[in-house]
Amino acid sequence: MKNKQKIGELLIDLNILSQENLDRALEEQKKTGERLGATLIKMGLLSEEDLDYLLGRQLDIPSINLENYSPSPDLLALIPEKVIKKYQVLPISFDGKTLTVATASPRDLVLMDDLSYITGYKIAPVVTSITSLERKIDELFKKPVSWEESLKVNESEDLEIIKGDHGIMEEDLEDVLESAEEAPVIKLVNAVILAAIEQEATHIHIEPREDSYEIYLRIDGKLKLLVKPPANLQQNVVNRLKILSSIDILKRFIPAEGFFRAKSKGQFYDIDVATIPSLHGERMVLTFQQPFSKEELQLEKLGFTPETLDSFKKLLASPRGFILVTGPSDSGKSSTIYAALNYLKSPEKSIFTFERTVKNKLSGINQGQPNEKFGYSYEKGLQSLLRQDMDVLMAGELMTREAIVSALHASLSKTLVLGRFLCNDTVGAISLIMDLDVPPFMLFSSLTAILGQRLIRRLCQECIEDYEPPESLAEEIAALTGTQRPRLFRSKGCPACGLTGYNHRIALFELLVPSKELREAILAKAQPSELKEIAARQDYRTFRQDGLIKAAEGLTSYEEVVRVI
Repeated sequence: MKNKQKIGELLIDLNILSQENLDRALEEQKKTGERLGATLIKMGLLSEEDLDYLLGRQLDIPSINLENYSPSPDLLALIPEKVIKKYQVLPISFDGKTLTVATASPRDLVLMDDLSYITGYKIAPVVTSITSLERKIDELFKKPVSWEESLKVNESEDLEIIKGDHGIMEEDLEDVLESAEEAPVIKLVNAVILAAIEQEATHIHIEPREDSYEIYLRIDGKLKLLVKPPANLQQNVVNRLKILSSIDILKRFIPAEGFFRAKSKGQFYDIDVATIPSLHGERMVLTFQQPFSKEELQLEKLGFTPETLDSFKKLLASPRGFILVTGPSDSGKSSTIYAALNYLKSPEKSIFTFERTVKNKLSGINQGQPNEKFGYSYEKGLQSLLRQDMDVLMAGELMTREAIVSALHASLSKTLVLGRFLCNDTVGAISLIMDLDVPPFMLFSSLTAILGQRLIRRLCQECIEDYEPPESLAEEIAALTGTQRPRLFRSKGCPACGLTGYNHRIALFELLVPSKELREAILAKAQPSELKEIAARQDYRTFRQDGLIKAAEGLTSYEEVVRVI
């Protein structure tokens, strides 16, 4: 067995810590009696990720970062909750015979024997810091706030619901409507919406289970359990939200969509609602659009680097063409397009937006939406707009071949067309559009640019600290920024960020302007792999490069860049 090198010695050897700071930490450790790793973290001299790595190296045992650890209920049940809390351990994986367990004491043979006896399995330890374990165990076993407590917390808050257009309902719904309008149901729905607003959630998930249902909030990209209301309220809560969003409450066995608007503390919020049948009832997701201040959205506030912003503005000045904004769900595509419209807005320009549902009204711009009840589809609307003599058309979400072809037709004349497209990356969007049997010559002639984007968590500025990146990474950042000795940043976690190290999100951008070679490859119906090779030879800033620049500016962490891209 190797001689175990002390944590302090490792820190000095790896140039992570100076001897002076180590001596300070050792003095503090003598006062508190804590482990040296915990002391270093509290003093802001070491991150938890670094400590996990050092523990693994020190003990010659694999380490694990618990930040994204999310065990299944079956895996978590392999060790009783009392044992997990008593011994500060967590099950990581199970292969039928061996149970891998995260612990801060992997060399504790008595602990390993106790776990083996309790579970009946062979135990394989992986090491992590005690602070990571304590936080994750608290997160996993923290009891959700009851719905009554949730109501008490929010009972003094103001909330006004502005319903969508009233839909056509079937039969006499008196009983159903009365149930959905009962005071407890209204209060619960309002409390959940207020909680989402207060915690700046992007989504509300209503998840039906076999004998209960759960309501989650998605905050900074991660789901968090908010409340487990009584099972007997489930359908009434769903019905209440359907009524607010003008969805036919009797159609429970087909997917449905709607929207409504909420107002709290003088701020408006647009909320999309989507339902889908599941085994144990209707699953519902509420998506919060940007606060209803689209008029205030400015390109300068979205997180563009100066170079990318300048290039994008020049593209928006084009008299015609097709600019596609692409990215996964919840990546900020709509905000970017509305900010572009605000930038383009002028009395000298005829601008029209055509979306499946107009939820955000912009002054000085004509807006329209389809009406399926009268046979006026989204695709037909786009075709009709070809004869409307527009300078700029915002075509909304382009989901079908017919919609894309109509948008391309408009861009071939004298109209600048902006559209959204659901795809993970810029080059992939070209391949997906070609797979829809869109004529390649139309893309060849019309495609001005593709702006890819994703949202990434922003480092908490209250507990941020810098560190020197590894040499190879430092060289990559230096080539991008021109900085001779670049620094990276991390946030150790504080009350302002809920000990997560992150607050809110910013956007990463990838702006691809097709070169002559790429256009010719599109015309020749090149395979996706060939398109990627050609695009890679272009001089454009990728998601990784944009992320490294933002990481070097302290806006996000390198780990977050790697996770998102």
